Amino acid sequence: YAAPQENPVPGLIKAIEADKKIKVYLSATITRTSGAPGQFSADISAESGTTQTENIGAIIQASGFTPYDANKLPELGYGKSKDVVDHLGLERLAVAAKGGAIKRPSDGKEVKSVAFVQCAGSRDENHLAYCSGICCLASLKQATYIREQAPESKAFIYYIDVRAMGKYEDFYTK
Repeated sequence: YAAPQENPVPGLIKAIEADKKIKVYLSATITRTSGAPGQFSADISAESGTTQTENIGAIIQASGFTPYDANKLPELGYGKSKDVVDHLGLERLAVAAKGGAIKRPSDGKEVKSVAFVQCAGSRDENHLAYCSGICCLASLKQATYIREQAPESKAFIYYIDVRAMGKYEDFYTK
């Protein structure tokens, strides 16, 4: 598996915005669709209150995600220890390492052991009743970063069950 790469999204956004065949609506809601693939009609409502009808061939909905507030799980040490980070924090550490050793935020020493706590806040009636669908693969990917940059390091993943469907099952078993 490759080392962390620079985020390609800003370049992709510029390319999409420059393409005259693509129309992007930000902070908009599709309020009605009809038709079939290749010949949809969609009413798109913008934040300004205007609604526009577009005849389109395809609909791509990119809703993104909002990370769960780890401060709601104080029993895991988030906010108490600089070395307890969420998956976005670990991703930032990996990018900052530029393929080299990932460093602990507390003292800058190389990470030798890391624990991933899955389902933290997910599938819990006191937090989120659903599975976020991203944590398992993010943790597997990040455990790979840790092990590749320091093969003698340890990565522990604590989980209820691992959701790694299809081709990702091979990634999980590795």
